[in-house]
Amino acid sequence: MQLRVSLLAYFLCCALFFAACSGNSNTKGTLVDGQQSSPPYQDGLDSVRLANLEVAHESFLRALQLEAQGESSLAELFMRHAWEADRNNRFLAFSLVEFMEARGASAEALKLADTAKTLQGNQTSSQYALLARLYSQDMNLDSSKFYYKKSVEASDQNLRAAYEYALLLEVIRDYDELMRIYGIMLPQINYPRSMVDRQLLLLEKAGKDSMAIDLLTSAYDAIQDPQYRVSRTKLLIKQGRYEESLSSVHEMFVANPKDSMALKFQTAALVQMKKIPEALDSLKSFYRRAPKPTFVLHDIALMESDLLKKDSAKVHWNMLKDDAEYGAVANYWLSVYAVEDGDSLTSVKTMEKAYALAPDEYGPALVWRYGLTGRYAKAYPILDSLLNVRSRVDSIAKLTLQKNNADFDEIKKIQRIALRQHADFQSLYGNILLFNAEALGLKNYDSLRADSVQRIRLKANEHFRIALDMGVQDPEMLFSMGANLLALNKVDEAIAIFKQLFQKKPHQAMALNHLGYSLVDLNRNEKEVKWAASLIDSALAIEPSNVAFLDSKGWALYRLGDYEKALQVMEIVETHAVEIEGMTTKDPTLYEHLAAICDALNLNDRALGYYKKILVIVPNHSQAKAHIKALTSSAPVH
Repeated sequence: MQLRVSLLAYFLCCALFFAACSGNSNTKGTLVDGQQSSPPYQDGLDSVRLANLEVAHESFLRALQLEAQGESSLAELFMRHAWEADRNNRFLAFSLVEFMEARGASAEALKLADTAKTLQGNQTSSQYALLARLYSQDMNLDSSKFYYKKSVEASDQNLRAAYEYALLLEVIRDYDELMRIYGIMLPQINYPRSMVDRQLLLLEKAGKDSMAIDLLTSAYDAIQDPQYRVSRTKLLIKQGRYEESLSSVHEMFVANPKDSMALKFQTAALVQMKKIPEALDSLKSFYRRAPKPTFVLHDIALMESDLLKKDSAKVHWNMLKDDAEYGAVANYWLSVYAVEDGDSLTSVKTMEKAYALAPDEYGPALVWRYGLTGRYAKAYPILDSLLNVRSRVDSIAKLTLQKNNADFDEIKKIQRIALRQHADFQSLYGNILLFNAEALGLKNYDSLRADSVQRIRLKANEHFRIALDMGVQDPEMLFSMGANLLALNKVDEAIAIFKQLFQKKPHQAMALNHLGYSLVDLNRNEKEVKWAASLIDSALAIEPSNVAFLDSKGWALYRLGDYEKALQVMEIVETHAVEIEGMTTKDPTLYEHLAAICDALNLNDRALGYYKKILVIVPNHSQAKAHIKALTSSAPVH
């Protein structure tokens, strides 16, 4: 037992037995195996006191002998005789307390310990640790912490007490003190991995990255564990100490030129230092000397994509397109490049491959490709599966909750992410339906309000509304929702949505023009048309040369009765219309506006020419036919 000196030591010191046991003299004595002894009894001691000291000493030795023979109960009995014979002896009192604790009599032991701690004599870390354990068992954690701290800070520092103190600090969650104790212990026990990891976690939570780096440096210097160097390098990068991290990387490469972890650290540091070309060169150099690891090829391709080295990146992405780990991202990038090259077929096929390899990650991108290329029937099943993500995540969360070690914060985080994804997918669904409705409307110009188009738009509005109710207020979604409401003739609802958009993005020129033109075209009342014209002016202030915005301006002037100025603006639009794809070949709106303005100015020949151009684009345009008939017969049109 820690509190008592060894049997051998006491036999060696038999000649000094009175000195070993006496505890009532103030004269400084000698040390016996770390214990402060009392000085030899002096002349004048009465015979009773002398007899008691002899009993104490003999009983103490007998207790040690019995303990060595495994007779713990008898040993405790003799230790009690020793203490009762010399009740002022702090050492004997704590020796008896230790016997009591060993047999589980912690309450009895604590009672005696409370007395023993008041006695004079040498105060040791072992005594403090024993007191701390007993107070802990009695649930007096403040006192337990007090004595553990004294034990650790004593001159004869007690390592076992430090371990026990650390456990107590974990229980009471005093992490600042725990970090201090680990700082004391770790150098003495040669930095075991589990304790280093715990200390690193505590330092991380406390935001003490510099102390964590110092700890890892000391741990690596002490035992040369490469993992400590790896952890230190990672922390150096996290803390922005990139030059130091590169020095550590150099050491790692010296030890192993093909160390892939060192390469990752080097790349990360160089990227953060904005030395992208150097990072790319280091990747290529490593790829040449290493056995062609695919992650290096992936990093090379990704960095080349970031550096707009398109041709080289395409070569490397093609090398990875069938790779099990990086095939999905490779096909994604090949799809992106196909879009840039105007190759819609390849863009869809490569995105389909990306989706096949990683459906949850690339489902939305594939849906968007389908929407842009008119493959709506293929998009809807994927959208339906994406909307099931929320229910899948909820199921996972419920299963996790059933476990005893459920992390409620993590579950809530997963659920929040799932809800946001669900809302985004609702918005995406609405956009694809909107594309579909507009495509059908263009193909069937005379049936813009046909039931099929109306149903699709109404369904799109439902998805937009769900996304909005779930908190999605991205300007892009608000624009789509507002435009769809205008097409559904839900004008006041649309205005409310656009106003939300303008609060978030007041200088969204496209939205300003779209709402302005739509209200001008509806021509519900003069006040609204004037407001709409101001929206168009705001859009033009942002993009003065935008031909579509100028067309809206000309139409607004027409609605407000300023025909001469309207024609001036529209003539500018007509001059530049050929620059806009489809403006003079697929959409009759420009010629509708010009024809109406010329009609209002009695420029009949010009008006007739524009109506004829409308029929080239839309042969069954009923209004154009009626105006042509009226102008050619000189009859007024009502």
